[in-house]
Amino acid sequence: MPALVSCTKPDKGVLRQDGSDPLPVALLVEREITGPILNSDLRRPFGLARDARGNIYLNDSGNDRLLRLKADLTADREIGGYGAQTGLLNRPTFVAVDNSLNLMVSDEGNRRVSRYNSQLAFVDALSFYDEDDPLKFGYPSGIAFTDYGEVWVADRDNNQIAIFNNVGKFDRFLGDYGYSGGQLSSPEKIARDERGNFIVCDAGNARVAVYDSYGNFAYETGLDGDSYPIAATADKTLLWVLDRRNSKVLCFDREGYLVFEVGPALPGGESSLKNPSDLIILSSGMLLISDTGNNRLVLCRIVYEDK
Repeated sequence: MPALVSCTKPDKGVLRQDGSDPLPVALLVEREITGPILNSDLRRPFGLARDARGNIYLNDSGNDRLLRLKADLTADREIGGYGAQTGLLNRPTFVAVDNSLNLMVSDEGNRRVSRYNSQLAFVDALSFYDEDDPLKFGYPSGIAFTDYGEVWVADRDNNQIAIFNNVGKFDRFLGDYGYSGGQLSSPEKIARDERGNFIVCDAGNARVAVYDSYGNFAYETGLDGDSYPIAATADKTLLWVLDRRNSKVLCFDREGYLVFEVGPALPGGESSLKNPSDLIILSSGMLLISDTGNNRLVLCRIVYEDK
């Protein structure tokens, strides 16, 4: 699959490409999930992840809990609850799943990244605080895994990625404050594409920065200067990006050109997006958005152009 390449000022509108896959032309709301889920009303839903079995994981940040949903979006289980003790959470944000179905939750308020197994039992935690150097880490944000068990954690406050080895020990930092090349500013979600590249939402620089599996800066895809790309997900030859500041969903093609955008209002939705936090492609091919400001999940059908 050809990789996306740098495009600092993407063109607007749908660009047809000879021999390419169909491009999206609409995003239609199929379902909205709000109100009670298991023991509490959904409150400030944040990070989303999907495992190989189709299960969906959601950090319900306002309730300090992690929810597991089945592929049909019915609730299956919840864990967590407010606190600092083992297994409890405090403002959880992003969540990631590795190949072995282990989960890692960015437990921002506790300044740690908690690991759970496939049965949602607590395993251990990566500390995001160093007593000998209190300024070494800020607060954890996005999370991703390498194929070799390393864990990448975005440090939004210190404008870098902290990399932990496969036994949970801090190894090195990636990036530094700035706006060019591999430098970062307020990094948020980290995702991976089909080639194993790391897609870092470099929110403070209004761009998506892509690194190879060794941590080398590869290329970037730029957004408008007032954007805040908080989340991204790769789907075949397309890159979907969520702009939190403007409550928009954007889609870029393999050349880094903007081919589709929508929001804040979504066709079929009861209300406009408000401070959305994450989005993922489901096994059904639909797009699921965590609409934090409206305390809801929004399930959307992607309509593609006829070729």
